[in-house]
Amino acid sequence: MDLSSNFKGIKNISTIGISNLAGSIISAFFWIYLASLLGSENYGELTYYISIAGIVTSISLVGGPMAITVLVAKKIKIQSTIYVLSISGSIISAIVLYFAFTNIGVSIFVLGAVIYNLASSELLGRKFYKKYSIYFILQKILFVLFALIFYYMIGPEGVLLGIGLSFFIFIDRIYDGFKNTKFNLQLLKNKWAFIRNNFFIDLTQILNGQIDKIIIGPVFGFSILGNYYLAVQVLYLLAILPEAVKHYILPEDSSGEDTTKIKILTVIFSIGLALIGIFIAPQLLFTLFPEYADLLDLVPIISISIIPTTVYTLYVSKFLANEKSGYIVITSIVSVGVLISGIFILGEIFGTVGLAYSLVIFDCTRAFVLFILSRKI
Repeated sequence: MDLSSNFKGIKNISTIGISNLAGSIISAFFWIYLASLLGSENYGELTYYISIAGIVTSISLVGGPMAITVLVAKKIKIQSTIYVLSISGSIISAIVLYFAFTNIGVSIFVLGAVIYNLASSELLGRKFYKKYSIYFILQKILFVLFALIFYYMIGPEGVLLGIGLSFFIFIDRIYDGFKNTKFNLQLLKNKWAFIRNNFFIDLTQILNGQIDKIIIGPVFGFSILGNYYLAVQVLYLLAILPEAVKHYILPEDSSGEDTTKIKILTVIFSIGLALIGIFIAPQLLFTLFPEYADLLDLVPIISISIIPTTVYTLYVSKFLANEKSGYIVITSIVSVGVLISGIFILGEIFGTVGLAYSLVIFDCTRAFVLFILSRKI
């Protein structure tokens, strides 16, 4: 990679990183305010519904987001084809969810989240990093405004409704995709193995991210879930830079660009982020939320996860860029099993702290498995 390419890469990562930082700060203040407003019990219950909506969104997407990013980066016009499948799936899912929970917020969340994932993936695949950043920040602003407005109007259900409606800012990108590309059944058949594997990747990854919350709420109580989820928010904040790098390196890796130096620097930086989470974040959060008594124990442990999470993310990009998504499916299945087992076993033995340990073990497992598989192939 020459000097100009290095500079361009840093510039693009900075563009995505600044927008992710701004968006994450907006979201963080919102979730912090909401945590103090709702209390641990209601906060945990809201987390439970968001987790259900997240899993259903992944099912509806039919492997769309990562497939779009990779294939569009390779100049393959598959947008309309995946849009038809995913949006149809989201409409069906939204109807089923409404009758299951009689909660319109969950249904709107799924519809909006599908639009958001499809459109943002297309922008990244086309390497429109600046445009992606503008949409991302604007969506976060609307997310906070709509969620608070509807919360004060109709209660906690309004938060989900507000989040879902904020995603619809991306609807014009979906329209452009339909206008500029055609539904191509033959192209779908040719790329079906890759798209199918991406569906299982999306599903297992969302299970990786949400299954703990779906289990912890009913089994250990929504109050504990509220404490756990607030601690996980620290991990999300620490992951701002690695997340920005992920959005950048996937289309770059897919195009055959060398991103090795960027990946090494990202891992080194994640170690520093983990130290911040271990030594600085716990006392600060406990000062802000004295009613969340478990934060002092949870945050230092969960912060360790930023390191294996970063490593895992970088390996995912490498495998996807080479359309070897089957290995990620295997890794996700193994790690989901580890996470579920850890929640029940360690949660029963060590209580709330055991839930944090199970998350760290899960993140280390999926990073280690991908590392081994990368050496094998």
